[in-house]
Amino acid sequence: LLHYDGSTWSTQSSGGTAWLYGVWGSGPSDVFVAGSQGRIRHYDGSTWSNQLCGGGGQLFTDLWGSSSSNVFTVGYSGVICLYDGSTWSPQVSGTSVNLWGVWGSSSNDVFAVGNNGTILHYNGSAWSSQPSGTTLTLWDVWGNASNDIYVVGSVDYLGTGTAIILHYDGSVWSSQPNPTHLPLR
Repeated sequence: LLHYDGSTWSTQSSGGTAWLYGVWGSGPSDVFVAGSQGRIRHYDGSTWSNQLCGGGGQLFTDLWGSSSSNVFTVGYSGVICLYDGSTWSPQVSGTSVNLWGVWGSSSNDVFAVGNNGTILHYNGSAWSSQPSGTTLTLWDVWGNASNDIYVVGSVDYLGTGTAIILHYDGSVWSSQPNPTHLPLR
């Protein structure tokens, strides 16, 4: 783990050997990281603590939250967990594909993306699938409003084959012009 204090970077112990893939925070005393071996760690401004979702052992790939009491993590085999400010709870994703990215515009408008063109949407109570129009792996999702969201993907992470950019206007996903064949993550 690396920490930036406003002027310099310093290393911090992650408390184990797990690979860490996702990071999200609401402020300097509320930061989450997640990764392999079911590792979810929380930073309170001075120390890192271990947290678990379900029985642990999952591989988490990304984190996003709307507040310190509404944080999502996604990962392999369709795993999605939600943090309510005190505990992590597994969510029913409806898929078994690996999920790579998660982002939302609010606590009841969250998107997760993954293998085989998978796009999932959370409406505050349940996850549902949305048509992407592709079978490529979708690596990441980001937006600035509920009607202006982008997803990027590719055949694989090695840089071979096709790369894709999708845009969501609040009702439908559409393919965007893509000037590169390199993987977009």
